Amino acid sequence: LLQTFPTTSGTQIMQYADDLLVSGKNEGQVREGTIELLNFLGNNGLRVSKGKLQFVQPEVRYLGHVLGQGGRWLSPERIRGILSIPPPRNHWEVRKLL
Repeated sequence: LLQTFPTTSGTQIMQYADDLLVSGKNEGQVREGTIELLNFLGNNGLRVSKGKLQFVQPEVRYLGHVLGQGGRWLSPERIRGILSIPPPRNHWEVRKLL
């Protein structure tokens, strides 16, 4: 369905399963592109979770990462999850971990 969505110049849409990310060079482009995308999805019978919506933010959480103007890094939740894994005690546990 998104292949038929006409993106606004200057914005990009990334999709992974049901997660969408709208990016652009400035806040105005992102705001306009996001509103157009939300209207397009609504007009085609799709709904968006308000709880997951991060509308025109300088940093957003996407697929376990925090994305911002300076780059991307692991989210604190993901880091805590990785650190909570007990270290492997033998080669079988190393294989299981990998």
